[in-house]
Amino acid sequence: MITTRWRDNKTKVFDDALTLLIDKIVDETRTGLVTRENWMIEKVFPDNKQITLFESTITYNIITFKFDKAIYTGEDDFTRYPQEGFVIAYEHDNVIKYIMSKNSEAQLLLRKMLSYTGKNEIIKNDIELSNDVFLWIINRVYYSNNTIDIQSSTLQEQILHLQSIKGFSGDTDDAQTKITASGESVMNIISTLAFLLESSHFNKIIIDLSYKEHDNITLILKDGTIEIAIKNYIGTYDNDDYWDKIAKLYLLCYIEILPFLLQEYASDRENESWNNEKYNKFILDVSDKITERVKHKQQEIGILENNG
Repeated sequence: MITTRWRDNKTKVFDDALTLLIDKIVDETRTGLVTRENWMIEKVFPDNKQITLFESTITYNIITFKFDKAIYTGEDDFTRYPQEGFVIAYEHDNVIKYIMSKNSEAQLLLRKMLSYTGKNEIIKNDIELSNDVFLWIINRVYYSNNTIDIQSSTLQEQILHLQSIKGFSGDTDDAQTKITASGESVMNIISTLAFLLESSHFNKIIIDLSYKEHDNITLILKDGTIEIAIKNYIGTYDNDDYWDKIAKLYLLCYIEILPFLLQEYASDRENESWNNEKYNKFILDVSDKITERVKHKQQEIGILENNG
């Protein structure tokens, strides 16, 4: 479930926002190439729920929605494509935000559900994950420097552990070529290491991490979107109902885990534990590792031939 996050600049009262989200939506008039009709919207929790993150109390609820996306195919014919998704609405520090299981149409759908017609009422509030952040994560895992001690004046010391990288993808210097690496031992495959030498831009990374009482969270980070592999999750939320687990995991990742991760990245940049010099050393080490493995493979082949 790919998600994006949005900030509400218009509605200031949380229950008012929920009322707007679940109000009946009138079907669009079929005047264009695309219309959205037959909406079904439901609030998951009868009463709003709360969770404490960053020592702040977060009020939240989930709205599920379904509709038909009707595409005009000519001569008054439309083909319907069923659509569905969810919105995690929450209030944090007196600001209302929405985590939505859509990307390209997220703002359009939110505006429609909220009946907003003005400008700048809903603005994007993604966590910025740059190409350099992805490289930094890979670097930390490659050198087994994957334990992050979280120091905060308001929180007890916590440990965020980057357990493994399950995969990543990006573009090479040749714009026509794209490379993907995946698998349980992704950091130990020569072709994967070679990928680091070829890639000019990362657009996706899959990482397993642990944090507090959460033994495993699989995050799929990609160009402004965040996805959690719910089936891979192991931790205290396993005892919760499905929708409560969804809400808590995404809130935890957006409000605590990813900000902490970016805080560590910024710290490494500031103290020069990660800079262009460190990146160049990383690439040289990767290149040396590839050369070492090729020589080892040649020796193995030589031994086999001599024994044959």
